[in-house]
Parts: sequence; structure tokens; C-alpha cells
Amino acid sequence: MELFAKPVAIATFFVLLALLWTFALQRTIAYPFVFLFFAAVMCSAWFGGFVAGIVAVAISSFLVEFFFIPPFYSFSIAHEFRTYVTAFILCSIGITAISATRKRSEAAVRAARDELEIRVRQRTAELERSNAEIMERELHLRQLTEAIPQQIWRTDGSGSIEYGNAVLLEYLGIQARDLAGDGFFGVFHREDAQLVKTSWETAQAKIAKFETKARIRGVDGRYRWFLVRGNPQLTADGTVTRWYGVHIDIEEQQKAQEELILSQEHLARLSRTLSMAEMAASIAHEINQPLTALLSEAHACRRWLQLTPANVDRATSTAERMVRETTRASEVVKRIRSLFSRTEYVRTNTDPNKLIRDLARLLRDEAIRRGVSLRLRLAENIPKLSLDPVQIQQVILNLVTNGMDAMAQSDGVRELEISTELRDRTEVVVTVRDSGMGLDDRMRSKIFEPFFTTKPDGIGMGLAICRSTIEEHDGRIWADSSGRGTAIHFSLRTTS
Repeated sequence: MELFAKPVAIATFFVLLALLWTFALQRTIAYPFVFLFFAAVMCSAWFGGFVAGIVAVAISSFLVEFFFIPPFYSFSIAHEFRTYVTAFILCSIGITAISATRKRSEAAVRAARDELEIRVRQRTAELERSNAEIMERELHLRQLTEAIPQQIWRTDGSGSIEYGNAVLLEYLGIQARDLAGDGFFGVFHREDAQLVKTSWETAQAKIAKFETKARIRGVDGRYRWFLVRGNPQLTADGTVTRWYGVHIDIEEQQKAQEELILSQEHLARLSRTLSMAEMAASIAHEINQPLTALLSEAHACRRWLQLTPANVDRATSTAERMVRETTRASEVVKRIRSLFSRTEYVRTNTDPNKLIRDLARLLRDEAIRRGVSLRLRLAENIPKLSLDPVQIQQVILNLVTNGMDAMAQSDGVRELEISTELRDRTEVVVTVRDSGMGLDDRMRSKIFEPFFTTKPDGIGMGLAICRSTIEEHDGRIWADSSGRGTAIHFSLRTTS
């Protein structure tokens, strides 16, 4: 009963309201009950649902028949008005169905909207909590990076710097935005910047770890050695979202390594000096006996010949012993020479440019330590040559070392250039040119002679050995000094 009480009450209210307005307007408007009772049915169905609408239809039909359809004040209907009443009832039922359906649809839409708003608020709250957690984690991570005593940076997916910690920025004396793009490579020493850029681009292309050693300029303008490392952050599908990098100060380690290299060089030089001394003592010991015997026999021979008459037989036998001692001394010299002679020649088809590039990589740290800029100017049309790569590389190493030594006391720019050139398609010329003080004519004519040296601690054998090696390869070596610096050239014949 309670379920139907509300619809009945709503229907009764709207129908009675329509009846009262009909009585008030029927003298002014013709047939006002039609639209008023239709309105009552529509409002009843809208506010009370389908049941209220049907109840309104029923009450309205009885009231219309009783008050407004002839015969008046009777529930009987004249024959000519039955169709009219039937149409009124059917239209009222249709209006009820449409209004109730529209109301239910609107209620469903409102309920769905309310539910969606609730879910949106819940999702928004979840996102806000998630963003708050992310921001808190980023804050903790940033505090951690600021506390670590290392230089740390971060890039976006394209590799542009977007963050640098306080240690990095304080050391460089710049802002993080100054590191964007190629600004990152501007903090490196000009001789290291290209190497760093090439390594960085290779790591980006291969999506691999990035690591190199380079000098970085501080806010005071001085450079220190750092180990530069970078790691990519990848998504599930392998896309790079960020790069994280760190600079590890290895200045002291680099200095210790340079000191170790210097110590090794001093030790090697001492070892070579001792070896030369030992070799000289061995040569003196081996040759001393035949030379002493040869001198004694010569004196004896002279005495036999000075006698009157001369003792020719004794002199002849003494001379024969002198020949034997001389032959013995010659054999000693040959045996010593055999220690330095090559009886087997190693020849392989070798690219001279590759040989020089490999050597340049090995000499990079040494050149940096000495403050020398190493430049390569290699012709592209150089053919492969039949040579001993170890010997030729040793020759170039000796020339480069001499060039660096020549520039040790130079106050200007210290540049050492290694170049190659193909001449007349018959020979390849390799040139090592320094920017030192140069050589005068006397020095230039003697530098390839054994034991001639311009160094206070040199032994004068390096360039002599270089000349022997090049001549073994059917080549030639020479020097020129035009203006500032010295150029040492050597040529090697092509196989064609």
C-alpha cells in the first residue's frame, strides 16, 4: 500500500490542480481541460513515474467524462463524443509512457554521471597521492645526489642535459641550462672534447654504456682528469627515456700513473745504460786478449828482425801467430755483430696509416703529459707495404720521442705532426715534424751517425738504428729544418 500511496497522491494533486484551473479558465479559453489534463498526466508521470501517470489518466478520464463531455455531470458518454474520449485516453497513456521513460532515462544518466564523478574524484585522489609519492621520491633522490661528493648529471631522451647536481655546477661555475646541447662538450679540454663527443654519440647510437677519460675545466680555469660515465634508462620496449652520468675525479690517480711511467722510463734508461756498459765491458774483455797477444807478437817479430843477422825463421813464425791472433779478433767482432744482425727478415703487407693511428693512440697520454698536441695528416691513397711492422713502428716511436724531447724547453705552441705522402706511386714518405728549436747544418749532417747526440743524457744510437732499419727496408731517411722546428722524413718503396 505504501508503494502505491505516493504515486496516487502525486496523480491526485496534479489532476485536481488541472480541474481547478479548468474551472477558472473555461469561460476565457475554449476547451482548456484538454491541455491542462494532458499537463497533469505528464507531470504525474514525470514526478511519480508510470504508475502515477496511469492513475492520473484514470482520474482525468472520469473527471472529463463527468464535467466536460455531454451529457454533463454524468458518466455516460454521448455517441458522437466516444471517439474523442478514446483519443484523449490513448494520448494520455502515450504521454505517460513517454514522460516516464524520459524521466527514467534522465535519472539513469544522472546516476551514471554521479557515479562517474565519484570515480573521477577517486582517480584524481589516487593520482594526487601517486604524484605526491613520486615527488617525494624525486626529492629524496635529489637530496641523495646532492649529498654524494661526485659530479652527477641527467639528460632527457635526446641526450640534452636537463639537471646537474650542486657539486658539478659549483665545480664548473655555470648553470644547468648552460650544459644543454653542445654546451656540455665545452667544459672539456679542446683536445679531449672530440673524443668525448664521438664516444657519447656512439653510446647513444648503440644504446650502450658510455665511459671515457677526459680533462674538465673548473671554475678557476684549471683542468683536472675525470672518468666520465653514463648509463641509459630504458622503457619496457627498449626506448631511452633518460641518461644518468657521473664524473669521477681521477686527477691524483692520473698523476700517480704519470709518475709511474716516468719511473719506468728512468728505469728503462738506466737498464739500457747498464746494458751498454755491460756490452762494452764484454767487448773489451773479448778483444783484449787477442789484441794483447797481437802486440806482444809484434814486438817479438821486430826483435827477431833487428838481430844481426836477422832471425828470419823466428820472425816468420811470429808473424804467423800474429795472423792467427788477428783472425781471432776478427771472429770476436763478427760474433758481437751477430748479436745485432737479423738473419731472418719478417715482412707483412701492412697499412702504414693504420700503423701510425695505432701508435698515436698509444702515445696520446704521453703527449698530454708533456703538453704536446699530436696531429695526424695522412694521405688517403697510401697502399699497403711489405715491411716489418714492429721495426717501422719502433722507428716512428723513436722519431716522435725525439720530437717531444726537442720541444720540452719550448715556450710556444708544442705541436708534433705525423704525415704520409705517396710520391710518384713508387715510394711512401713518412714525416715527423716538431715545433722545437730546429737544427743547424752541422747537426743535420751528423744526427744519423752513431754516438752523436744533442741530449745531455743521450747515447746517440737511436737515429743510427733508425737509419739501419730503414736501409734494411730498401728506404732512405733524412732531415730538414726550415724555420722553426725539425722534420725527419723516411721513405719506403711500394710493392708495385
